[in-house]
Amino acid sequence: MVKNSLKCQYYIRRIVKAMNCIKMKIRKQSNQKTRIPKEYNGVDENKEFIDKFQNYKAHNKEFEYCNLVNMENSQLKIYKESCYFGQIANGKRNGKGVLICNNGRIYEGNFENNRKHGQGYEQLPENCIYEGMYINGKPEGIGKFIWGNGESYEGSWLNGLKHGQGIWVGINKDSYIGEWKMGNPYGFGVYVAINGDKYEGEFHNNLKHGYGIEYLSNGDIYKGYYSNGKPEGQGEYSWNSGSYYNGTFLNGLRHGKGNWIKDKNAKQSDIYEGEYINDKKCGFGIYRWETGSRYEGNFYEDLRHGFGKMFWNDGSYYFGMWEKGNQCGEGEYCKNGEQPKFGLFEKNILIKEDFDKVKRQSNNIRIRQYTTSQRTTRANSYQATNIQKPLNTLRPNSVKQPNQNFFGSTKNAFQSKKKRQFSLHKQSIDVNF
Repeated sequence: MVKNSLKCQYYIRRIVKAMNCIKMKIRKQSNQKTRIPKEYNGVDENKEFIDKFQNYKAHNKEFEYCNLVNMENSQLKIYKESCYFGQIANGKRNGKGVLICNNGRIYEGNFENNRKHGQGYEQLPENCIYEGMYINGKPEGIGKFIWGNGESYEGSWLNGLKHGQGIWVGINKDSYIGEWKMGNPYGFGVYVAINGDKYEGEFHNNLKHGYGIEYLSNGDIYKGYYSNGKPEGQGEYSWNSGSYYNGTFLNGLRHGKGNWIKDKNAKQSDIYEGEYINDKKCGFGIYRWETGSRYEGNFYEDLRHGFGKMFWNDGSYYFGMWEKGNQCGEGEYCKNGEQPKFGLFEKNILIKEDFDKVKRQSNNIRIRQYTTSQRTTRANSYQATNIQKPLNTLRPNSVKQPNQNFFGSTKNAFQSKKKRQFSLHKQSIDVNF
């Protein structure tokens, strides 16, 4: 009986020992899941902060609480406006960790001397997100930033600004791919606007600047130089109608010398070679019609104005003064096969003929140029002294009526970055003088 009782006590002790071992294992496992840094064990006021990290859903599983707590030198640090859980060295954040701020900003990633440094992921207020490289607390290197409204940038950063090669996409799917400098497009890039316009060329401080090519959504194309977002300097503009201009621009408008063709695809077309001011023919120029007629002389506000020579395709000609597109002032008119007539013209009509003036060679004709007020005074005096003389119409029968418009134009929008606009006018010339 004694032997049996001793045997039972032995087995009981072994069972109790085994039970204690199982309990110790369970305690170790539970302590690993809820481990708290040693210096904060038993401090109730820190449980609130520990709960924050335990409930935080990490973007990268490496920064989940159960993984951070097992890292070497992992500690909890509480600041005035934030709290941190992760690796600590020399009393500073060094290594991997998670920083949660009271304003809703959260960072998970690498630290060095209390600053974000290395690969990281950051949630900012207003649902903004950045993921990429940090140096000394700011984005630097390759990274992607997504704004709360859906706008995004992916590419190179320097000191917290877009710098280098990058891709930007707007909320309306407008986009820019190319070079950046300190936060702005700078260098070569490709910009696609909301309306479908596409620009390929150089940028300077967020504006088209330098040489570039722009393809407008309506089919028009511009190739040439830009300044502060608008064509300036030498350039070519092709309209979808077939019209074409090659010359100089200023502030987005044709200005200076240039050549214009009504339809560059046609065998015969109206052509203008001459000067422009503020997108209109102004100064000396030569206009040729597809019918063969030609005008050489001065223009103002797209109309023949000043001294000029008109040659019609039937051999007739007029050398003299013009005003707002009409023969007005002293001039010489010669209808094909007839003698030249000299005198004073008003609205394409000879109102006073000079019979005493000797016929001279057309190349040697000298005509005094009068101001508008002087021409009006002379015209009135001629009418008063010769009121009974019938008016002579000296225009060829094939010429259209003088009240027709010389140049008709429609506006064509041409857009740039930051809502700057300018227009190039489409010419439609079909009047045969």
